[in-house]
Amino acid sequence: MTNVTDRLSSFLFICIVKLNIMKEKLIKYRFKILFVILGGIAGFLYWRFVGCTTGTCPITSNWYASVPYGMLFGWLVSDLVKPNKKIEIKDENQ
Repeated sequence: MTNVTDRLSSFLFICIVKLNIMKEKLIKYRFKILFVILGGIAGFLYWRFVGCTTGTCPITSNWYASVPYGMLFGWLVSDLVKPNKKIEIKDENQ
């Protein structure tokens, strides 16, 4: 019985550690994730309202091609937009 409880407790510990790591990664990459999601929505909206109706356009003729391109574009734009980081000025006199 103790073997089962030991395995369960170690499994729960590993899950908690993995959740903390995932939470840190989500916080670190939150702007990239946001821009990728917005790019996917923009790709879908572009297909819906502007897309090619004849079917000859390879990207905009169907949504499942337009959305990944929008997500890729959102990811590329996220590298251009960086959040402002606080710059600490060290006083040399102290």
